[in-house]
Amino acid sequence: MWQYLWVILILIYGIFKGLREALKKKAMETNSIVEVLFFYTLFAFLMTIPMSISSNLFGVSLKYHLVLVLKAFIIFAAWLCALNSIKRLPLSVYSVMDMGRIISSILLGVWLLGEKMGVFQVLGIVLVVLGITLVNLKTRQGVDEKASKRVIILVAISGLLNSISSVMDKWLLSKEPNRFLFGSETIETSQLQFWYMLYLVAFYGIYILIKREKINAVKCIKCPWIWILSLLFVVADKCLFIANSDPNSTVVVMTLVKQSSVLVTIFMGWLIYKEKNIPWRIACAFLVIGGIMLSIIKT
Repeated sequence: MWQYLWVILILIYGIFKGLREALKKKAMETNSIVEVLFFYTLFAFLMTIPMSISSNLFGVSLKYHLVLVLKAFIIFAAWLCALNSIKRLPLSVYSVMDMGRIISSILLGVWLLGEKMGVFQVLGIVLVVLGITLVNLKTRQGVDEKASKRVIILVAISGLLNSISSVMDKWLLSKEPNRFLFGSETIETSQLQFWYMLYLVAFYGIYILIKREKINAVKCIKCPWIWILSLLFVVADKCLFIANSDPNSTVVVMTLVKQSSVLVTIFMGWLIYKEKNIPWRIACAFLVIGGIMLSIIKT
C-alpha cells in the first residue's frame, strides 16, 4: 500500500490544481493578474515558513540555489502566460488545452531522466491524447471565437515551461548518488519549497517594480479567493515534492495522474461559470482518467 503513496499524493495535487485554476479565474474578477500572482505566492511563502523552521534551510549549496532560481523563473514566466490565458478562455476549455503539456512532460522524462514506458503507459498516453483530441473537436469553435492566436500560444508556452519544471523537480529531489552537477549532494522537500517560493515572490516583486504595476494591497489581503489559492498552493506543492522524492515515482506516470485536474476544472466551469458542452467534455475527460488508470497498473 505504502509503495503507492506517491500516486495518492499526486492525485491530491491534481485535484488541488484543478481547484486552483477555477479560483484563479474567480480571484481575477476583482484583482489584476499581477496582484493575484504576487499576493497568492507571497501568502503561500509565508505559510511555508512554520513548516520549514525545523529543516536546515541554510544547508543548501550554491549549485542548488542557482538551479532553484532558474526553476522559480520558469514558473514565474509559465504562470504569467497561464493567467493571461485563464482570464480570456472558458475554464473548461483552458483546462483541456493545457493538457497538451502531457506530451512534452513525458518526452522530457524519457529523454532527460531515462525513464521507461511499458505497454500500459503507452496505452494510457493514447487514451489521454484521444480525450484531448475529441474535446478539442467539440470546443474548437468556441476557442476561436473567444481567444486569439496569441492566447493559444500562451497556453502552449505555459505547458512547455511547466513540463520543464516537472522534470526539474524529479531531478532535484533524486536521492541517487553521483548525479550530474550535484554529485552526492541532496536537497529536502522543505528546503526546495521554501527557497523556490522565496525566489518566485522576488521575481513577481521585480516584475511589479519594472512594469510599475498599480497594486491595491488592502483589496488583495481582503480577497478570500487569494488566501484559499495560497493554502491550496502550499499543500499541493508539498504533496508534489514528497511524491517526487519517492524513488518509485516517475515523471511519465505522475504527468498522467496530474491530469485528474481536468475533471475538477470542467466541473467548476459548469458549477461556477455555467459553461456549456459539459457532458461532452466530461465524457472526453473520462478517457483521460482511463489512461491514467492504465498507467498506474504498470507502476
